[in-house]
Amino acid sequence: MKAHYKLFLSLAIGSFVTFAGCLKNKNMKAHYKLFLSLAIGSFVTFAGCQDDEVVDLVKYPVNQPAITIDGAEGASKAMLTAVYKSDGTLELDGPATRTYTFHFAASPEDATVTFDIINTNIPKENIEISATKVVLPAGSTDASVTVALKDEDFSFAAPNYDAATYELGVKASVEGYKIGTEPIESKVVIEKEAYSASCYVVGENGNSATFERAFSQGTIVNPDPISYTFKMKLDKPVRKDVKVKLATTGLGEQFMNDITVTPAEIIIPAGERESADITWSITDDFLLTTADPETYTLVVTASAESEDPVVGDNKEENFLTFNVSKVFRNFGYVSDKVANWIELDKTGWSVELDPSARGNGNTLIDGKGGSNGNDVYKTGDFWFVVDMKSEKTMTGLGIDYYKNSGSASSPKKVTISTSIDNETWVTQGTVDTPQAYNHYFQFFTPQNIRYVKVELAERYNGYIDVTEVYVYNAQ
Repeated sequence: MKAHYKLFLSLAIGSFVTFAGCLKNKNMKAHYKLFLSLAIGSFVTFAGCQDDEVVDLVKYPVNQPAITIDGAEGASKAMLTAVYKSDGTLELDGPATRTYTFHFAASPEDATVTFDIINTNIPKENIEISATKVVLPAGSTDASVTVALKDEDFSFAAPNYDAATYELGVKASVEGYKIGTEPIESKVVIEKEAYSASCYVVGENGNSATFERAFSQGTIVNPDPISYTFKMKLDKPVRKDVKVKLATTGLGEQFMNDITVTPAEIIIPAGERESADITWSITDDFLLTTADPETYTLVVTASAESEDPVVGDNKEENFLTFNVSKVFRNFGYVSDKVANWIELDKTGWSVELDPSARGNGNTLIDGKGGSNGNDVYKTGDFWFVVDMKSEKTMTGLGIDYYKNSGSASSPKKVTISTSIDNETWVTQGTVDTPQAYNHYFQFFTPQNIRYVKVELAERYNGYIDVTEVYVYNAQ
């Protein structure tokens, strides 16, 4: 079109000059619009024609694509995390396999899209791509490709116990009409956590226990020892044996040799997640330094050692807490009769009843107990004394309570005292009791006595209301 340059320019200038000269001629003013159109038309024609460009061709903008990743909510990058499960295997929180779609504006010419895999730290043989080249016909807008992690299997990364970053995605290079020459990238980034295994304690009944030791006449009368069974556990298996050491605080150094741990060496074998049962026990000697009631809090802390550097302690769960109380009591509350108890025959016995209570004391030994039996009661505390007429051996005591307004009229505290002659009394102690239709009390040592005094205190409902009392001996 350059050959027509002078022609177009001459037309434009000539038209303008002719127009200007005719403005003085009144007869030519009628042709004003015609001359002006010729001038403008000639100029536009010249400006629009360069080289061999076709006049009036649609002007296409530079074609910059948008990217859509399945499940990424419009982002060009998706983030995943890989965490170790309790069995030591890795788990991704989403799929690594994704379909990537590149959205172009419609083009007047075909476009060729070439796809290259983006890969960081993933073995090449674990990756598949659905296509490496796509030809978009003129007017087409979308090119899609799927980059897959075979079988979604990320296990290849599990042996690397360090934190690491992995990438899987695609790079698109496009050739076509007015398309940017820079490659376009889209990918999934996987952040893998470092492998760590925490060691912690699991007690047979939780990580704390309460021991109540009954003190009588200078000795602890509980027949059972202070002892607790537990296990050491790992939240994940490890490659080397884990040895566990225990340290006890809350006692003087002179009593540390009174502690026994069985087995003496605590090990969680490589590949396992827990130890065998462990028993921690201590003698009662630390409770015998005084004749006073005492309370101790003993803390047993576990620490793990291993040649595998991933092992550490769970500081929130690597200890046991034992609360030990020394009390002046020779019996304890039990929720039911002990299997080897035998009820003593109450024939000929008598009961002295607190004068402030209502009823006949001998009602308590008439054999008509239960929650609806004959009863004695009071809207407050009261006592009664059972006379067995001769010396008996007692290892347990039981009491039935009446049902009032749909609930058991039992006390919150029970105190038991014993005597041979009804003059010299030995207080066996006081125990807190739940609301129940029956209370049972087991003596730590058998009592050779004739009289039993029971004091009932503090109500759960409107009354303390008793229907029967039982005395037991071991078979």
